[in-house]
Amino acid sequence: MKVKKLTKPSFPRSFGAYSPTGHVVTAFTTDADAEKARQTLLRNGFGEEEVTHYSKDEVLFEFVRSENQAINPILFGQEAARFEEYLELAGQGCGFLVVHTPEDEVAKRAVHIVKPFGLKFAEKYTRWTLRELTYPSPSV
Repeated sequence: MKVKKLTKPSFPRSFGAYSPTGHVVTAFTTDADAEKARQTLLRNGFGEEEVTHYSKDEVLFEFVRSENQAINPILFGQEAARFEEYLELAGQGCGFLVVHTPEDEVAKRAVHIVKPFGLKFAEKYTRWTLRELTYPSPSV
């Protein structure tokens, strides 16, 4: 099954929950750090259509708009916890990148490239699971 690349206007969902399958979601200390990381990924072989920067305001808007998902019974444990973590980080001013990485090696390479830019966490969404690629910093 080919996974569709994420486009800015669409936050992919599965059963109503945010689910960017085939992508790595990363959070950075600031929007500026996220943009620096995006530019570095572009200089290192990733295409414009593969790397999407979401500002803290865009993340807050998207998740607050669908806040009722937090009480949806289909959102179980890990998904609900991630929903709350993304909201908290956005509220702290963090910027986010979503990187199309269908292969594990591409995901690892992307995370390695962006680590120096205030990376708070990186998670890879696969078809059935969510894998942490880095752990949250102690300040989260």
